[in-house]
Amino acid sequence: MKRKFFIQEGLFTIYPNQYIVLVGPPAVGKGTAINFNWKIVRDSGPPLGPGYVANMIPDRVTGPRILERLAAGWNTAPQLVGGQIKQGATDHTCTIFSSELSMLLGASDQMIDYLCELWDRNEYEYDTKNSGSAFIKDTCVSLIAGTVPDFIRNIDRNRNLTISGGFTSRCVFVFEESPARYILHPPPIATNKTSMALLAQLQNDAYHIASLPGGEFQYDAQAKIIYDKYLTSLLANVREDSDAVSHFKGRIGVHILKLAMVLAISREDTLLINSIDMAKAIGMVGKSLTNLEKVFRGSGDSDLDVATAYVQNYLEKYGGATRRELLRNLYRHMNAETLDRILYVLVEIGYCTNGGATGLFVVVNKKGAALNGHKPQASPQSQPAGTASTAQTAPVSAGVKKP
Repeated sequence: MKRKFFIQEGLFTIYPNQYIVLVGPPAVGKGTAINFNWKIVRDSGPPLGPGYVANMIPDRVTGPRILERLAAGWNTAPQLVGGQIKQGATDHTCTIFSSELSMLLGASDQMIDYLCELWDRNEYEYDTKNSGSAFIKDTCVSLIAGTVPDFIRNIDRNRNLTISGGFTSRCVFVFEESPARYILHPPPIATNKTSMALLAQLQNDAYHIASLPGGEFQYDAQAKIIYDKYLTSLLANVREDSDAVSHFKGRIGVHILKLAMVLAISREDTLLINSIDMAKAIGMVGKSLTNLEKVFRGSGDSDLDVATAYVQNYLEKYGGATRRELLRNLYRHMNAETLDRILYVLVEIGYCTNGGATGLFVVVNKKGAALNGHKPQASPQSQPAGTASTAQTAPVSAGVKKP
């Protein structure tokens, strides 16, 4: 879509560029998804001649080098004008692919600042040591990256990688604790007729969208009502939000509109966002908002933040646990005294029950009820002998096909 498509909103022109960060433990499939995604883009170029439907910058690059590459631009496919073949216009849009976000952010001291500016601005002027000044016009930068939760927790502990700097509020964090499914001996795509057909359709859709002339998106009356109602209710209660959540809420409206454009163009070419597109965009971005507390646990200033994150993750995974179970599984990260301090705080703030006669610390929902009947997974210490843990599976979203 690049910067050909947009929404006019007050003083701003919103383009569909996004910063998407996949967050999860190792072996969940973050790198697999990112690399496969780029392969689809790479193989979806014009059928006759060179060129991709999108431009890519890898993560092994510094901030100044990104600016230099954007300034130089990418040549587009030649065009036939008046019976003559002429060189296409220079394209200054790109997507940064980074299977390891830590590598990208660590490449330059000011990488966070560069990325924040490139998300917001479509014109950029900068000075280099050897090449003088350069001016980038009509730029539009997206990011797709992957990282583990431990790196996210440590972003706020590094002076150059701060939540308060605004980078995290510009990202949509997609968090998963386990793969959606396990497939033993999956057939190669190249020999699977169904997979090959789906891949061809995805590539055709990508090339079709890239070939559209672009234009301004509109949204119908029902979509506007859904959007306004959600933002009004969301921003009405911000008193207990963490810094990461409150900053993300400040830009959540823009994230929703960006994603709504993407969903709408994947469905048809009318440049109209309907109620279904808006509801899906709100649902996806809203899920990212819900998971932000998990993503940024341990990123505060307290000396107990990281250890507290381990306790919360364990309690939420199993619904509840005794003090002995917690210590047995988390003793590598804390001692008994630290665990007692954490449990005391979690009980005082109403996060979990105080153990009571059973000695079981149970997570409490926002309405004050213990989550006794909703345990994502049975605690290994509390399972009957001879039984196996229930495997977690995540719902798989259905694909949207172009009519």
